[in-house]
Amino acid sequence: MNLAKRTKIIATIGPASETAQVMKELMLSGVNIFRFNMKHGDIEWHKKFITQAREVSDELKHNLGILIDLQGPEVRCKTFNGNVLDIKKDSTIKFTKNQNLLNDSENIIFTTHSQVIDSLIPGDKVVIDDGALFLEVVSKDTDFVVLRSESEAKLKNNKSMNLVNKDVSMPSLTDEDKTRLSVAEEVRVDFVALSFVREKSDIDYLQEELSKRNIKAKIVSKVESQKGVNNIDEIIDSSYAVMIARGDLGIETPIEGIAYLQKEIIRKCKLKSKPVIVATQMLESMINNKFPTRAEAGDVANAVFDSTDAVMLSGETAYGSFPVDVVTIMSRICAYNEKLAIKESLIFKDYDNTKYIAFSAYTISENSKSINKIVVLTETGYTPRIISSFRPDADIIAVSDFESTVDLLSMSYGIKAFNTKYSISDLNSFQLILDELKSSNLIEPGEEVVAIHGQKFGEPGGTNSLFIVRV
Repeated sequence: MNLAKRTKIIATIGPASETAQVMKELMLSGVNIFRFNMKHGDIEWHKKFITQAREVSDELKHNLGILIDLQGPEVRCKTFNGNVLDIKKDSTIKFTKNQNLLNDSENIIFTTHSQVIDSLIPGDKVVIDDGALFLEVVSKDTDFVVLRSESEAKLKNNKSMNLVNKDVSMPSLTDEDKTRLSVAEEVRVDFVALSFVREKSDIDYLQEELSKRNIKAKIVSKVESQKGVNNIDEIIDSSYAVMIARGDLGIETPIEGIAYLQKEIIRKCKLKSKPVIVATQMLESMINNKFPTRAEAGDVANAVFDSTDAVMLSGETAYGSFPVDVVTIMSRICAYNEKLAIKESLIFKDYDNTKYIAFSAYTISENSKSINKIVVLTETGYTPRIISSFRPDADIIAVSDFESTVDLLSMSYGIKAFNTKYSISDLNSFQLILDELKSSNLIEPGEEVVAIHGQKFGEPGGTNSLFIVRV
């Protein structure tokens, strides 16, 4: 058995994909992680459909990661009664931090963070709805900031707002974010994504809140601002994974640099053996169309060539017309281009025993004509993530008796994680584990595999043994 696709796919769940049948079809088409966007839907909706997703994955015996995405210090626009505003070029629009000043006779927007209103001065540039509307501040008084529109757009309620080349001090978690963390207290969640991560302290703050609630989920830091780019090294070090959130990143940093930033962040994450996700507008035209544009197909392929761990779908699966088709096409693009990607040498600055053994397993599999699988017994997932960083042609089969570790590895390139019923701390059970893998069609009788494990159970990173075994 050879894994058809190694790049992992994250699909956002919404009205177009919330039924059990569509979830099943998405998983069978190549989805590895379901994303639940906490900016939309109430807490009960999220709990209901996360539980349903777990039930469907259990039925399919399909490894599935669950990611909840917090809003963080993202600024949103609120209109009077949720109305759609018809904004004409060169017309004026007003921002206010007093929701009572909203009315249906003027173009007035209430912003969700008062700090934004306080920080604006004439000449500042503001972008709304990922670039649909460009504005410039022209004046300011006690109640309003007045802006002139440089473009024309239909502005819907609750759209995002970005300030160009301006850093505003805001808390990394809102009160609503903290309330919505209750979802992860009541149903099992593998990842918590935090928007607009600017520095290590943002991640530390979220980790404190998770620890208070005894939530074991790992943190995915969304890099989508210039300050986040400036502090990328400390953000990678402090996170389980990083998401390159290109929508806001393409507004808050020069758009001509997005492709370069994507490559650099992926390269840095690989060197740290941290999973990395490319997100936003990957196959966006498929929200309404049966097929993507050629540029979109090239975008997904280039993310694969850049060596990302995962690619993400947002509106395409949340509310698009063809949620299953979009995953099928993305899977095809990934599988095809993985075979053509040129590998770059990966040189760690500091090697430990685990990295040496991981590199040895990679080297053996790359140079052997008969070995195309690496079997790793793992407690935390650290060793298979290091092997994954080398992007081997061999399949990486990570075996753990921890269900949480199996689900976490749903984000890492080229890893098929397997939840064994035997204790991986008891090396006498190794043959029984091989029999399990054989009966699950993950390995085949007669083939040779590289096998690695640690003999110091309970000490993450204690991998110290490598051998070749014939099944």
